[in-house]
Amino acid sequence: MGWITDFFRLAWGLLYWNARKTVYRRRLKHGRGRCPCQHPSDSGRAFETGCAAMIHWNEPARFRRVCPLLQQTEAGPWRCSVNRTDVRPFWGRAGVFYGTAFVTCYLVAGLSAFIFMRSVGYQVTYAGVLWPPAWSKFTPIRTEFFLQKYQAGVASGDMQSAVLALSTAYNLDPTNYAAGRQLAHFWQVPQPSLSNQVYSRLLHEHPEEAEATAQVWFLALLARGDFPAIEALAVERIIAAPDQSGAWLNAFLFANRRTGNAAAREQIATTAGMPSTVTFLLTLSKDLQKNKPDQARARLLTAAAGAGDALSFFQVCRQLIDRGFAQEALQWIDKRSSLLGPRDLIALRLDAIATLRWGTTLRSEVETLLVTKPEPVIMELLSAHLIRYPDAAVRDVVFARLERDPLPIEATSYSAYLSLFCAAGVGRDETHLRWVSARIKQIVRTDFRSLDLIGDTLMNASSNRRVENYLQALQPLPLEVSYALFDHYAPVP
Repeated sequence: MGWITDFFRLAWGLLYWNARKTVYRRRLKHGRGRCPCQHPSDSGRAFETGCAAMIHWNEPARFRRVCPLLQQTEAGPWRCSVNRTDVRPFWGRAGVFYGTAFVTCYLVAGLSAFIFMRSVGYQVTYAGVLWPPAWSKFTPIRTEFFLQKYQAGVASGDMQSAVLALSTAYNLDPTNYAAGRQLAHFWQVPQPSLSNQVYSRLLHEHPEEAEATAQVWFLALLARGDFPAIEALAVERIIAAPDQSGAWLNAFLFANRRTGNAAAREQIATTAGMPSTVTFLLTLSKDLQKNKPDQARARLLTAAAGAGDALSFFQVCRQLIDRGFAQEALQWIDKRSSLLGPRDLIALRLDAIATLRWGTTLRSEVETLLVTKPEPVIMELLSAHLIRYPDAAVRDVVFARLERDPLPIEATSYSAYLSLFCAAGVGRDETHLRWVSARIKQIVRTDFRSLDLIGDTLMNASSNRRVENYLQALQPLPLEVSYALFDHYAPVP
């Protein structure tokens, strides 16, 4: 075991004796100082003076790694090979020893870290572990590791582990937009406040994806019926991108009618650079709140004549219909039909005719739409109409046509079938609801048990049918269908 203790003496002695010799050399220049390593009782001459530094070493020869001046004489004793005044330090040996020890320890530690990280699953390289500039890549590697764990969790159905891994990945790398967006999506139902925080962070930290982020966030908020948050988001987007304000203005008006927040309307109205559509509709909304019913009719008719774009005209016609002036709405729709797109034109005409209770005309309009092979977009429009204006005769016409020529069982029909499910549920039409439910399950290829629970709730007149309780399970729904569901189950007071 002597070599072990000598090894530690070497590690310490290289520093200790070289330091003392360095101090000695400096003092020697001033004509004073005692040699720290030679026996003070000896002559101080070469090969006559013993070494005091080696006396505790198990093997004196090993001390030569500290000081090569130590030499063994022919007679056998170990003596210093230089005169006292020539004793000097050997820092080079210390540097080589400590440098070699450091490199060796570093390589061993790096190898241990490499083996450990690879055993965990991190896709690191040995060179990457050893090279400090490459350490900046560890965070992306760890992020990728947790993203792989997330994917594995999803594949195995372990959603709790999957979401935990995804959350860790996003916390490690908040610049990963895709991970953040997926995390916000997963937290929509169990942790809506956390979902909102992530969406807000994505919105502000990734301005190049702001519009896409806002649209996804809006759909999540709408499914929860969080109208104050929808209103705030719409205000932010309208002000941030006035040239893309059309859809956001529509969302704002829908939410604002439920919140009654005049301050939000004023915030937009007083912002410079707003498009004419925004000013027109906000002014109209403000006037309608102050007007009596007869004054509202006159104001809306004036607005119908002055509306300069499709969105403005659509909103005016919608207000005419909702306030009981469907005849006037139809007249203006016929006059300015070229201003509207086919989808808006169909929706307004059907709703106006239903409000007027022109049953024969309504069925004729619907049958005309169904002359050709049913398409998902037409089914979505008819579903939204049947939710706003439930009519068993019209619903039977729609489903009779579908039974003869159903939509294909594929992903492109999913939203349309969900819309039809809602329309049947609003009308408490169990036969058609179960028919649609079976096709939805064929598309998703699961038993979709929550769909059955939602259907039972819709069929039960005594159940609490708050639309936000089940809307999150029925996604993606077209906007007009979601709006129609809220208008039906939670109309504006």
